[in-house]
Amino acid sequence: MHEKSKLEESKYFFTRMIGTKEEVVGFIHNLSAFLSASRSILQYALKEAEIKQNGSRWYSDNISKSSILRFFRDKRDLNIHEKPVRPQAIHKVMLSETIHLSDSISIVIKDKDGNIKGEYTTPEDPKLIIEDQESSAVSETEYRFSDWVGNEDVMTLCKLYLEELESLIKDGINKGLISG
Repeated sequence: MHEKSKLEESKYFFTRMIGTKEEVVGFIHNLSAFLSASRSILQYALKEAEIKQNGSRWYSDNISKSSILRFFRDKRDLNIHEKPVRPQAIHKVMLSETIHLSDSISIVIKDKDGNIKGEYTTPEDPKLIIEDQESSAVSETEYRFSDWVGNEDVMTLCKLYLEELESLIKDGINKGLISG
């Protein structure tokens, strides 16, 4: 019926999720829209398939064999009927700093009481000094569902979910159970 249209809508919100990964609030809003649009695919498919012979069984079999389809079906239902879905945001920051090296050596000779008895420093070889470079910091935000049993993050799961939905639509069309 409208499965392909909702698949395109789901892909749109997935793209928006990618674009708002570093803005937690924007990401959550786009995730909510993604969950609703993608769940509609399953609802349309069931409505259309259940009036055809073996359609309900085809739908149930596909849902029961896919932990991802079941997981996202339940996530959307939770998001709409109970409370907003809030995945855990993990912020990673990578810092880069320059270290300056030369071949100069300093020696400090102290007695047992810590008094300096002598100092010696070799001259620096300017050819071995590393030029100044700017420090840099790179940050990245990753999202995880605390109730997902696998190692996949939210973005990976959403991508897998889209692939499974696309496969379900193709299979349903090929079997004459949905029009797409």
